[in-house]
Formats: sequence, C-alpha cells, structure tokens
Amino acid sequence: DYGLRSLAKKDPFYNKWNTEHDPPYWRGAIWLNMNYLAVRALHFYSTAKGPYHSEASQLYQELRSNLIRNMHEQYLRTGYVWEQYDDDIGTGKGTHPFTGWSSLIVLIMAEKY
Repeated sequence: DYGLRSLAKKDPFYNKWNTEHDPPYWRGAIWLNMNYLAVRALHFYSTAKGPYHSEASQLYQELRSNLIRNMHEQYLRTGYVWEQYDDDIGTGKGTHPFTGWSSLIVLIMAEKY
C-alpha cells in the first residue's frame, strides 16, 4: 500500500540484522530508488503492445499512486522527505531531510522516465 518492499516478507533475511550493530538497513523497507526502477518498467510495459499491457497499466497506476500519496502524507506529517519508508505503516525512516534518491518522486509525479 506504500510501495514495493526491498525484500519480500517471505525471504529468510527479511528484517534480519546482519550483526549485533548492523540493523537490517536494506532488508524490507521501501526505497524510492528501487521503486523508481519498477515504476519505470511498468510504465514502459503499460504503453507497449503485448499480453501483459493491461496488468502492467493497472500495477503502474497503483504503485505510482501509492508512492506519491505516502510520501506526500509523510511530508505533511513530519515536514521531511525521508531516505526510506516503513513497509508496514509507511512512516519515514532513516535519514531526513533526504533529497538523494527520494527526489525521484518528482520524476514519478511528472511521469518522466
């Protein structure tokens, strides 16, 4: 509902710590850089003729909408753009303010791929 997880909940490494002092940084959260790649690919396949055109179009619209909505809601709630977002409740996590890859949301909003 907030974006694609960086790792599936079924994966044995989902939200597992690497070591006692190394939390599961890339193991489950929603990262905009990874989601941008998925949105970009879905946009391409939603405009291409083929057997999955309709499914790609629906997934594209849903993922794009979820990302934009959640980032906007988190910005209104906290005043920040975040490095990553919680995969269960969508709250901002990590570094803030963060305008690195999280700024890709602007390209997603403009549909510039």
